[in-house]
Amino acid sequence: MLGFLERRGLRLFVTLLVALSAAAGYAFLKRRILWEMVQTCALASTRLGVAFPCDQVILTEQGDDGSVLIKSPLHRTEFLVAPITAIAGLESPSARSTDSAQLWNRAWEARQKVEARLGHGLPRSAVGLAVNSRFERSQDQLHIHVDCLLESVERTLALDGPKQDATWQPFPLILKGRPYWIMAVAEPDLRTTNVVGLVVAGLPQARHTMDDLNVLVAGATLADARPGFYILVNWGRAAEHLLDHRCTSR
Repeated sequence: MLGFLERRGLRLFVTLLVALSAAAGYAFLKRRILWEMVQTCALASTRLGVAFPCDQVILTEQGDDGSVLIKSPLHRTEFLVAPITAIAGLESPSARSTDSAQLWNRAWEARQKVEARLGHGLPRSAVGLAVNSRFERSQDQLHIHVDCLLESVERTLALDGPKQDATWQPFPLILKGRPYWIMAVAEPDLRTTNVVGLVVAGLPQARHTMDDLNVLVAGATLADARPGFYILVNWGRAAEHLLDHRCTSR
């Protein structure tokens, strides 16, 4: 059984690498590879007590939807966090349920994996969590990209981001060629933050354009040195463009 799962896991891992980096026409045929990998990891954890080919598996229990942590095959420091249940993306109603806070918080905790790959710690403002829209992603299983934030974006948010826990507002500057909406959340972690729920509740236009929604969550330091987060959204361009997969100058 272990040998079978190892072979299947390696095959899926290689296929995921191809699907993530392939031309759009080919990638369209492989949009379920990540979901197949999630299922393989869950099976390996249930039957054998191992996470392979994932780095970590948290199985579904009462009040917990379960998730997997995967080392991205494309980038040195990037990790992916995905639910064990089938959720296509941000457009899925499940992505904005109150239970979704668990997934975002696990993605935030996964920054420790990024730090381990770098060999040193990072300030909270240097880490970003990104989810791309239906039209910008390569896989039809919800997954959060965890990696370094572009240093230029980190500086811009520190200077021009809101310093109080507040409602949505247009960000005053263009980030990587796109306008964004932004809100600050004064919480040390994301355990109780329904990220997509906040988008839908605070930006009425989002409810009708979920297929095109891209979300970035960045660590922040708010007024009075309080730890918090910035949630940024745009329509039309992958939020992943605000991440630095080379962790330049980190």
